Amino acid sequence: MEHIDPENFEHFQIPQKVLDQLYEFTGSSSDQSKGFILAYADQNGSPMVYCRAGTQIIDMGIRKALEKYLIEIENVDSPFDMGEDQ
Repeated sequence: MEHIDPENFEHFQIPQKVLDQLYEFTGSSSDQSKGFILAYADQNGSPMVYCRAGTQIIDMGIRKALEKYLIEIENVDSPFDMGEDQ
């Protein structure tokens, strides 16, 4: 069995073919309603974000949905203060 050194892996990048397929799986058959944002950690633990959208409107909608999602998960992590006025 070959020894694998995790400190010396070659730099990995998600293949463009995979990103193209993911894009094709989104929206309808026209490019005008397709798009996604992919956030992940690379092999060094660095955050990576890849965005692809068919139109600026789709791009803005995806970003807004992501913004709302991030706000929601931040609120879940916040302690609930019973004495705080709503």
